[in-house]
Amino acid sequence: MPLGKREVVGVVVDSKISTREIDTSKLKSVKATLDEQPILPENILKLAGWMSRYYLHEFSSSFLLALPKLLRDGEPATLAAEKWLSLTIAGEALEPAQLKRSEKQQALLSFVQQQRRCSLKSAKEHGHDSAQVKALEKKNFIEVEAVSLHEPVAASGQLNEPSLRLNDDQQHALAHLNETGFQATLLEGVTGSGKTEVYLQAIERCLKQGRRALVLVPEIGLTPQTLRRFQNRFADEVISLHSGLSDNQRKNNWLKASLGQAAILIGTRSAILTPIPDLGLIVVDEEHDQSYKQQDTLRYQARDIALMRARNEGIPIILGTATPSLESLHHARNGHYSYLQLNQRAAGQSLPHVETVDMRKQDQRQGLSEKMLLRIKEHLGDGNQVLLFLNRRGYAPSWFCEDCGWIADCVYCDAHLTHHRHNNLNICHHCGFQQAPVRQCPNCHSHEVSAMGTGTERAEELLAECFAEVPIIRFDSNITSTRKKFEEQLKQTEVPGPAIIIGTQMLAKGHHFERVTLVGIWDIDTGLFSADLRARERMGQLLTQVAGRSGRGSKRGEVLIQTHYPDNPIFEPLLKHDYRQFAVELLEERQRTGLPPFGYLAVIRADSPYAERCEARLKEMAHYLIGLGTVRVLGPLPALMSRRAGKHRYMIIVQSDKRSTLHQALNPLHKHYPREAQQVSWHIDIDPADLA
Repeated sequence: MPLGKREVVGVVVDSKISTREIDTSKLKSVKATLDEQPILPENILKLAGWMSRYYLHEFSSSFLLALPKLLRDGEPATLAAEKWLSLTIAGEALEPAQLKRSEKQQALLSFVQQQRRCSLKSAKEHGHDSAQVKALEKKNFIEVEAVSLHEPVAASGQLNEPSLRLNDDQQHALAHLNETGFQATLLEGVTGSGKTEVYLQAIERCLKQGRRALVLVPEIGLTPQTLRRFQNRFADEVISLHSGLSDNQRKNNWLKASLGQAAILIGTRSAILTPIPDLGLIVVDEEHDQSYKQQDTLRYQARDIALMRARNEGIPIILGTATPSLESLHHARNGHYSYLQLNQRAAGQSLPHVETVDMRKQDQRQGLSEKMLLRIKEHLGDGNQVLLFLNRRGYAPSWFCEDCGWIADCVYCDAHLTHHRHNNLNICHHCGFQQAPVRQCPNCHSHEVSAMGTGTERAEELLAECFAEVPIIRFDSNITSTRKKFEEQLKQTEVPGPAIIIGTQMLAKGHHFERVTLVGIWDIDTGLFSADLRARERMGQLLTQVAGRSGRGSKRGEVLIQTHYPDNPIFEPLLKHDYRQFAVELLEERQRTGLPPFGYLAVIRADSPYAERCEARLKEMAHYLIGLGTVRVLGPLPALMSRRAGKHRYMIIVQSDKRSTLHQALNPLHKHYPREAQQVSWHIDIDPADLA
């Protein structure tokens, strides 16, 4: 449709709007209708509308979020043509065992007979190749045709490999999961307890009923492993949706899901708005993970949207984790969610031994203690893998002067520049500003300037010096910048023999490294004293999740935590693998202060090149909110990072005992205060994940 001098794509979301007060003669005509049939069904329109209202965001964002980019740009909602395999009459009648000379052809024929019709891509994902396809086609047992299929494919629940045997805890959990009807279940299981196997068998039941499943994972790093495991298990088509796919791949996978051609969709947070006919189950893996919260534009929490979708569609939802968010744990303890626990590892392995290393009493090399080095040597000598967690990418977190203490700061942010050795640059990880490292201190003119501290680059360099014969496999956003690179690093961990895996928090998120027997946490102290509301909760989750990568195979593991504060009370319950007690103590603190989940929060954030304008705008809002007398208001306050990308940042924290009261107070703000005026922009964050 025309909009000013442009042509834009619009989405029709309602046909019941009254036009009595509109002079229709002044309206411009729609130039073209892109889709004769609705591509967003009523349930997705309803959910998207609720998102806009709940998160107090502009109306259009949630509807556009529900569509892949190419459809938003106006491309037709048609699948690209691809090769499909179907049985001939002879192929339907033939027993695969009759193909005596080729086990691979037997396997392919059996697979197509189970599916009745499948894409060549799906056949290849399940281990079959073009040679077997051509052979069966030549023998007239299957037909291959290039078509753009738009018909649904029924889910079967057929398996490529048998399900694993469940232990008592897993059997109890599976038996108590609803097969139909809305039920939210918190499945809390220690790391390595086999939560994924429970998901798989619950999904198998769902598919056998002719329904489909949606599985959410927090980050694309988990998608390759999860996708491979699901594809190995199920004969039905399994597809993924995440930012690592090309625009065309995302469009085609979205259309496959919405047309009912895939039985299982595995995706990151935005996949929650994908239309899926006959949806029968939603699984949210690692439900506690912060990645489910969108941190810009429409600031939604995908876990909460998944719960609302399950409620609207009357289907069960499983929230799985070893370290539940305080909100989910609170709902489970109050009986709002069904609460199932897996207290043992799936194959009966012992949980790893955890101890702290007092860095005040240790000799060290670039932050790595002698005790840690000795333990690494022992575990590598036994042919095992070692995982070292260091949540700082780059070579060193600072570039500083040894004589006067000057540190290179970002020109645009209140942050130090991180030194990257591989391209000899100092880089701000907040705004992307880069500069070459100075060789003379601008403060005292000394030439004694160098990198201070240790990041993953420097750690890799140090480990290569200490263990020259052992492969060092690094995981951080610099070296695994694409899905392909990430998968290449994962494949290296599967090579037999000892190895050291070093990386940031992407290693803490559900990865299964069977041969890791030692986990070393290089430096955890920077997270012990954060002013953020959720800092202790996240620290407990991170320590538990990282520790859980150890001892998942046949050998018992151990965990060493390097710290200058071994007596900090945060370590006490976690050393005993008692995250639940740790979380209960945090809940008691939250209850005393009325903080979530016992109260409701919103943060109003504003930024501007001019600090005084930014603060003045928020003062007006704070005065208005205080005048209502229904909510508690704190601020305006400078944000924890008060300047970012050249803009000063302030915030107001708004608190209420009732969700409805909070929304009633905040809803009129958009009418009273322009979103952008006098070079000040602002937004509301409902249920903020942090106060940074």
